[in-house]
Amino acid sequence: MTKQERLERDIAKLAEMKAHEDELRAAGYRYVAGIDEVGRGPLAGPVYAACVILPEDFDVPGVNDSKKLSAKRREELSDIIKERAVAWGIGIADNNEIDELNILEATKTAMKRAIAAVRDMLSERGLLHANAQSAENGNGAAKDILLIDAVKLDAGMPVESIIKGDEKCLCIAAASIVAKVARDSYMTEMDSVYPGYDFAGNKGYGTAKHYEGLRTLGKTPIHRKTFLRKFDENPETGHTKHDGAVSSDIAAGGDGSMAKKVYAVRKGRTTGIFMSWDDCKAQVDGFAGAEYKSFADPTDAMAYLGLSSGAAASGAAASDGGEKLPEGVRAYVDGSFDAANGRFSCGVVMVMTDADGNSETAEFNAAFDDEEAAKQRNVAGEVMGSRLAIEYCLKNGINKVEIYHDYEGIGAWADRRWKANNPLTQGYRDFVAEARQNMEISFVKVKAHSGNKYNEIADKLAKEALSE
Repeated sequence: MTKQERLERDIAKLAEMKAHEDELRAAGYRYVAGIDEVGRGPLAGPVYAACVILPEDFDVPGVNDSKKLSAKRREELSDIIKERAVAWGIGIADNNEIDELNILEATKTAMKRAIAAVRDMLSERGLLHANAQSAENGNGAAKDILLIDAVKLDAGMPVESIIKGDEKCLCIAAASIVAKVARDSYMTEMDSVYPGYDFAGNKGYGTAKHYEGLRTLGKTPIHRKTFLRKFDENPETGHTKHDGAVSSDIAAGGDGSMAKKVYAVRKGRTTGIFMSWDDCKAQVDGFAGAEYKSFADPTDAMAYLGLSSGAAASGAAASDGGEKLPEGVRAYVDGSFDAANGRFSCGVVMVMTDADGNSETAEFNAAFDDEEAAKQRNVAGEVMGSRLAIEYCLKNGINKVEIYHDYEGIGAWADRRWKANNPLTQGYRDFVAEARQNMEISFVKVKAHSGNKYNEIADKLAKEALSE
């Protein structure tokens, strides 16, 4: 399709979407307002609603259901809509209201606030007085109507609910764009306040990175507790097992625990064994030449990675099985955070294994008082743990180390796969880059609390640092 053909298509769509509003104006309605919401499904953040009244001569092609537009185009259109609208307003219901009211009632609350904001703007612009003057002259107040996308709402005025209204009515589509841009902007801002959940990428929806953040860091003050009940029951999968499936397992002679696949990544963003497909997918999706496979037996998965049969996920040592690690130096790092005093800490276990499989360990920890870095909570501790492990290697003439961590950013920031957007991560990224001039550093992501003894020791050391 040529550029001219796309323009002609958008112009035709514009006329189609304006048709119903033009009919309503012809029937005597003065203000035809559209309202829509965004953010009913995410695990975190508020629900947003926008209400928009467009002028009769609005002639900007391309306005459509916000989900069908690119982020860049949404932002461009949102600015145009707000500039040219007769009036517009945004209403918000936060996660606490969602937990208290339920998502439907919270959505309606946000919509009513958006309507109130439009009325305030009309009043500020002197556009409500015309209605009053018309009534004083005996002509009757001009009628207003609200077009809404499939929600029944008591708005104190005539309301018409339209299924898939954001695809059919221009003012509803405009409202969907304004609401989407506003909420996306908020969630992107929250990504810097609460790093580790990829809010900038997923906008609060339940992606693999988001669930990994929940498992590693816990809930933030913007999470919807009522949306995370199933996750609380089973943090590994984010859902509960079906009773029928468990009963079938027991009937077959099992204990009801259900056998579970493991996923081995031999080549990807990080290598290792992962306990869920979502975690595996995050490492291989879009990675050129990725190599991975699922296994029913973890021993087979470890053999696929070339590890000894007793080794834990991602090449870590066996927890207590007496198996020997391959030759090399490994650092296991973890972080902790004390919300009561804003301090964070790290724990580090260095495991140095010779050619005969004999291992020596060194353990250390530290606590930190840094108000800005502490905004990242125990992630800040894991960053500092990685730094301390590298410093240990530099001081002791170690020229190669594998750093095992449970938060993906530890490797992603160092390898510049994630953008470092604050002083802590920027400093860490630059520190690793400088250290790599003198030594080889690789990163291996492991699952938090996977049972590996060195990971558990690092976690314990970090907690002990905060209690000292």
